[in-house]
Amino acid sequence: MANKDTLQDIRNKIDQLDLSILKSLSQRVELVIKAGKIKKFSKDTSFYKPEREAQIIRTIISNNKSSLSKESLEIIYREIISACFVREKEIEVYFLGPKGTYSELACKKNFGSSVNSTACKTISDVFEAINDDNSYGIVPLENSTEGAVNSTLDALQNTNLKICGELEMPIRHSLLAKQEEIEKIKNIYGHQQSLAQCKNKIQNLLPKAKLIPVESSGLALKKSGSGNFNACIAHQSFATDNNLVICKKNIEDKINNTTRFIILGLSSPLKSGLDKTSIIISLENKPGSLSKILKIFESSSVNLSYIQSRPSKLDKWSYSFFLDFEGHSETKKISSLMDRLESKSLNLKLLGSYPKAL
Repeated sequence: MANKDTLQDIRNKIDQLDLSILKSLSQRVELVIKAGKIKKFSKDTSFYKPEREAQIIRTIISNNKSSLSKESLEIIYREIISACFVREKEIEVYFLGPKGTYSELACKKNFGSSVNSTACKTISDVFEAINDDNSYGIVPLENSTEGAVNSTLDALQNTNLKICGELEMPIRHSLLAKQEEIEKIKNIYGHQQSLAQCKNKIQNLLPKAKLIPVESSGLALKKSGSGNFNACIAHQSFATDNNLVICKKNIEDKINNTTRFIILGLSSPLKSGLDKTSIIISLENKPGSLSKILKIFESSSVNLSYIQSRPSKLDKWSYSFFLDFEGHSETKKISSLMDRLESKSLNLKLLGSYPKAL
C-alpha cells in the first residue's frame, strides 16, 4: 500500500522547505553585499544593472518546471532582487504620480517594493529628478489603445538621460466607489486615457453617468471617495487603501490594453543577449527622406519595431522620428546600421540600448 502523507506531514515538509529557502536567501544577500564591495573597489558607481536582472529572470523562467506561471515567477524574483539589492545600495526611483497611478504599479513591478520611490507631478519632473548614478525614473511611452505619450517623446528630445529598460504592463481597469450599488453612481472620475479606454463599457453599464476627466488616477481615487454618488476608474489594488469597494472589474473595452513604460537613468546597460535600441533622428524635409531610412533597416536585416514622429526642435515644419529596433548598439551589426543612418540624417541621437521587456 502506497504511503499517504497526512495534512500535518505535508505542512511539516513545507516548513522545512521554508527554512531551506530562508537559508538560501540569506546566502544570496551575503553574496550581493560582497559583489557590492567589489564594485566599490573597482569604482563602479552604478549599482542597478538592468541587463543582469534580465538575465537572472530569463534564466529562472526558462528553467521553470513547476506549475508557477511566468508572471508569478517574475514577481517573486523581482521582489527577491529588490530586497537583496537595498542591502547593497539604496537607490531612488521617481515615477509619474500621484500615488494610485499605473506608473506607481509599473515602478513596483520593475524595481520591487524595497526601493525608495517618489511620486512626481509631471513627466518633466521625473526627468529633472534623476541626478546621479543611483537615481532612476519610470514614465509611460505608449499605450496599445491610445497611442504615444507625447510628453515623454518631447522630453526625450531634450535630455541627456538614457533609456536603460522597458516593461509592458497590461492595463486592467476597475470601477471603484464608496458603495457597491452601481445604479446609484452619477459621476465617474478618471484620467482622460482611462475614460477613453473604457468608454463603450461604461456607456452600456451606466449610460446616464457623467464622465469627468482629471489629471491622474490618484486624483480620481480621491474624488471617488468624496461622495456616495461618485466612482472612479483605477486599478483594483488601490481600492482598500482608499476605503473604496470594487463595483466591477475589467471594464476596459479591449482586453489586450497594454502600456509600455521606459526606465530612465544616466547610463546605458551592457548587452543582455536580448536587447533593443532606441534613437531619435531628424531628416531633411523633402520627399524620400524617410523612405531611405526604412530601406537601410531592410538591407541591414534589422527588425524595426516602433516609429513615431514629433515636431522637431531644430526648425519649424520639420520632424524628429523616434525609432526602436532589435539589437544592442555595442554589437557590430547595430553599430554599422547606426553609421549608415547617421549619414542619411541631419541629426541622430542614441537614447539607449537596453533589455527587451520580458
